[in-house]
Amino acid sequence: MELNEAIIERMKELAAERNMTIHQVIQRGGLNQATISELMNGRTKHPKVSTIQKFCSGLNISLNDFFDSNKFN
Repeated sequence: MELNEAIIERMKELAAERNMTIHQVIQRGGLNQATISELMNGRTKHPKVSTIQKFCSGLNISLNDFFDSNKFN
C-alpha cells in the first residue's frame, strides 16, 4: 500500500470512529475542501504534514495518534 493510500484510509477510519464525515472533520480543522478532494481522488500523492495536522485538529487528536496504526509500519 502506498503512503497516500494509507493516509486516506486512516482519515476515513478515524472519522468513522467518531461518527463524523470527512467534510465535518475538515470544517472543524479549517481545511480547504479542494485540498482534501485532491488527496481523496489521488491527484495529490504526497500531502503536506500541515494538511494532516489540520485534519487531526478537526478530530482533536495528535499527529502521533494519527500515525499510530499498522498502516504505517
